[in-house]
Amino acid sequence: MKDLSLALTILVPHDFTEVADNALLHANKLSKVINKPVTITHIVKTDKEKSGAEAKLQAIAEKNKADNGVDTQIVVTAGDYLEKIGEVAEITKAIMVVMGTHGIKGIQKLIGSYALKVITNSNVPFLVVQAPPAKQEEGYRNIVLPMDFSKESKQKLDWAVYIAEMFGSKFHLMADYEKDEFTAKALKNNIAYAKSYLANNNFEYDLHELGKNNQGLTRETITLSKNVNADLIVVMTTMDKGISEYVMGAPEQAIIANEAQIPVMCINPIDIMRSKDGLAIANFA
Repeated sequence: MKDLSLALTILVPHDFTEVADNALLHANKLSKVINKPVTITHIVKTDKEKSGAEAKLQAIAEKNKADNGVDTQIVVTAGDYLEKIGEVAEITKAIMVVMGTHGIKGIQKLIGSYALKVITNSNVPFLVVQAPPAKQEEGYRNIVLPMDFSKESKQKLDWAVYIAEMFGSKFHLMADYEKDEFTAKALKNNIAYAKSYLANNNFEYDLHELGKNNQGLTRETITLSKNVNADLIVVMTTMDKGISEYVMGAPEQAIIANEAQIPVMCINPIDIMRSKDGLAIANFA
């Protein structure tokens, strides 16, 4: 495990579409704050396709640097898109992957069965976006965190705080409703942990607790995000107990494809921990 300061770049998968251009704009915004270059990558099926893709990608990189003042590098490699994104993220020591999606229309391209492997095959978080940044200069000022009873739920705080420290963000905690005594207690502990941590580190926050009659954590999270003009929603990938790997379930899929087109950060729970000095750290093997 290494400190996040050892990360070298922000990775943007680019398929020469408008949503990929939108992802690049989000990456530019982050790049200017954390002082890391952007790397755009394209995955081809065979080595024969590399030269053509490299020329197109290089043109995008040069234009991005000229227009936005962001150091932009490229990586073109051949292989299975589902696996290669994670490999490129590891090789380039990416701090995160910023990826575009077409939302509902292109849901199977990103958050159907294909994207489950793309996101969970990586040791870094994915920032999934649909639209360009609303206001480039403001950043992610309002962050929504849906909280449940799982022990992994607390881990999203690490990355949310990392973003908040850059942009002076306010947190909006959405607490699920649990009727079971055991899960209700676990949720209460998670909320207490979040409130204490945020308060001790001088982050502004509010808490929205769901009552017994609600539309479910997913719908309520999207509704809250609209109401508070959220700039970012942070979710964890979840464990499907029927298989032995982390996958993204239907609730997370719905949040990613939210109609308000709010960016969503997806985090694999096994790859985050906190160092002794309080910094979020991740695996850059």
